[in-house]
Parts: sequence; structure tokens; C-alpha cells
Amino acid sequence: MLRKGDVFAGYTIRRVLGRGGMGVVYLARHPRLPRLTALKLLSRELTADQESCRRFEREADLVAQLEHPNIVNVYDRGTDEGQLWISMQFVAGTDVATADVNVLTPGRAVQILAETATGLDFAHASGVLHRDVKPANILLAKPPIGRPERVVLTDFGIAAVRDSETTLASAGSITATLAYAAPEHLTGAPLDHRADQYSLACTLFWMLTGSVPFPGPSPATVIQAHLSKPVPPLRSLRPDLPPTLDAVLARATAKHPDGRFASCAEFAAAAKAALLAVPGPWHHEQPTASGVVLRAREPYARPSTPPQGYPRTPPATPAQPHPHPPRPTTGGTPIPSRRGTPRPGIIDFPGGRNHPGYIVPPQQRRPP
Repeated sequence: MLRKGDVFAGYTIRRVLGRGGMGVVYLARHPRLPRLTALKLLSRELTADQESCRRFEREADLVAQLEHPNIVNVYDRGTDEGQLWISMQFVAGTDVATADVNVLTPGRAVQILAETATGLDFAHASGVLHRDVKPANILLAKPPIGRPERVVLTDFGIAAVRDSETTLASAGSITATLAYAAPEHLTGAPLDHRADQYSLACTLFWMLTGSVPFPGPSPATVIQAHLSKPVPPLRSLRPDLPPTLDAVLARATAKHPDGRFASCAEFAAAAKAALLAVPGPWHHEQPTASGVVLRAREPYARPSTPPQGYPRTPPATPAQPHPHPPRPTTGGTPIPSRRGTPRPGIIDFPGGRNHPGYIVPPQQRRPP
């Protein structure tokens, strides 16, 4: 275990960001650039396991190909004193697993679902399956001032290339988190992008209720529920949610992949439509720059009558004499404008200034 101030592969360790089954992730300072990175180290106990080393290196190779705002960036990888490491983008913020579901509103949960779905569909289009979608692997980036919250998908540690021959059974162990794993993932059947959709649906279930769809006292109980039981209704745990969401979740968690949505984005769009199909407070939820969802303010209603003591109509203003009164028209001829129509107040007097009706303008008068 590294401590604060230790230097590993040129990176200066700041603190521990998290621990997992394959190693530890540290917050570290880049050896040459003025920025912080997430430094992921494979446990020394696993360095002798070729399968673990291959999976660790494959994560860096796969994610390095995925440049997307909703997917964490990989900067570099290497080996230092026999220990494998990956340098990744540091996302300041928290993850969905640590979010308070009592504060997490349905509107924000669906928004997190939509952004995660966008990143997953991009990975799927690039031929990459995540295979471990869960709340702990969805980061909520702390937004800059004036910018909206950003959702980032991370930890492609057990990702695989689509249509590859590597399956769960061939790895010899269950690596996905059981509470969010698709049935085909648990049986070792070939996987496609719809397995990630199943896990994403279980994640939405957790965001809305604070519980996984199939809690159980043992792994065997959880696996059996994923294989045979339907997802329980949301209203059994949270009665205020609209029943229209149950049909969407039931389709996204169909036991056979053919019964699910064609893409994660289609699933997210259906979830949003189902949420808005029933009147509720989520109709007034608006995402803010801080990521907190607030209820929209009611429009201001102007009072029908003015307050007591306020004049209902403004007082009449006495007419003021015009500073330049029009010239007399007696004996003169109106000068036509360019369009041929007479211009009022502009008169041509015979004899000009010598005509008895001509009045010298005030600005041309000489002092007496």
C-alpha cells in the first residue's frame, strides 16, 4: 500500500480514491504536467496471474479507443517494478453508489440514466462491452461554475470486445457484480450490448428505490432470481412513482436479450416518456449547474388591482408650448417633399425674408 508522498512510476501519490478486487486507485500528481490523475495499480498478488494481467492491460487498450464525454479517459499504462499501472482521468466528484436516494429525484435519476446510456451506446458502436455496469461505476463529476453536471462511466476492468469468444464461463469465475448482472452473463452465454442494458436497468431500479431488484442472503439466491423471477414493481417500494415505469423496466430486464430495447438510448427515452406520462412533481424538475434538481418556480402573477394608495391612473401633464411653433401659412405656398406631397409648416413666401408674413426664426434674430 502506497502512502502520501510516495513516488510510483514518476507519479506522486496524494491519497487513496478507492479499492477493488483487482487493485487500488490513487489520486496522484503527473510527473511532468500540472494536473492530477487517477492511478490504478494491479494488486501484487495478481501479478502472477496471467489472466488478471491480460484483463488489466486490455482495459487500458479498450478504453483508450473510446473518446467520449461520458466515458473516462485513459492517458497511459505501464509496469513499475513488476506491478502494472494505468493512468486515467481524475473525475472530481462522487459516484452514484454514494448518492442519497432520499434526495435523488426521479427526474435526476432518469437524466443520469440517459447520459450513461449515451456513453454505453458509443462503446457498443465501437465494439466494446462494459460487462460491469453498476452505481459504483457511474461517476458524477463536480461541475465547473455555470456548467451542468457530467456523468462519466468508468471501470472497464472486465470489458470485452463484442463477438469475441471470451465469456464468463471461460474466465473460470464470476467477475460481474451479481446484483446487476444479466442472466446470460451469469450462465456464461455469449454476450452482446443488451447485457449492459440489463445492468443499466437494475441500476435505475436502485436509483429510484435504494434497493437492488433481487436482494438475497446468498449468491445462489440472487443468481436464481435473475434467471427466473421478474423485477418487482417499483411501487411496491416507492408508491409515489408512476406505474408506467414498471413496463419499461420489465422490458429492459427481460430474461432473453431479444425482449429488451434495441439500444440503451431507446431504453432511456422510454423511461423518460413513462415518467412524464403521469402528472407529478417530476414535471417541474429542472437540472441546475450544480447537478441538484430543483422544482421550477411558479410564474409571477401580476395583481389585478394596484395596492391601496397607489394612483390608478397617472395625473394629467399640462401641455407644454412647442419650442419652435410652425410658421404662418398666410400668403405662402407649401414646399413639396421629394414624393410630391406638401410638407406642413414649411412655406415658401414670395420675396423671401422681405415678405410681410415672414417671421425670422429665434436663432437668427439679432440682439436689440
